[in-house]
Amino acid sequence: MTPEELNNIDPRLIRLIRAIGTETLTRRGIMGNMDLRGRRSLWDHYMTPAMEQGYIVFLYPKYPSSPDQAYKLTPKGMEVFNALQSGL
Repeated sequence: MTPEELNNIDPRLIRLIRAIGTETLTRRGIMGNMDLRGRRSLWDHYMTPAMEQGYIVFLYPKYPSSPDQAYKLTPKGMEVFNALQSGL
């Protein structure tokens, strides 16, 4: 991933990708890592765009509203995370 490609990613998605990192997190875990309080804001501004663009996925895709639902980075999301970690 080039620095130009990273610059074309919405900063909110970068923030979400950093918050998840190599972990598998619940919504509350993500909100805690991002210091967010509004669940609606998390969904509207971070989670939905990240899922639509293929950066994150459900841990349990057959049960999207499960209370145990968690999220992880896709290979595309990990590519961005690794580029961020390497200082690009």
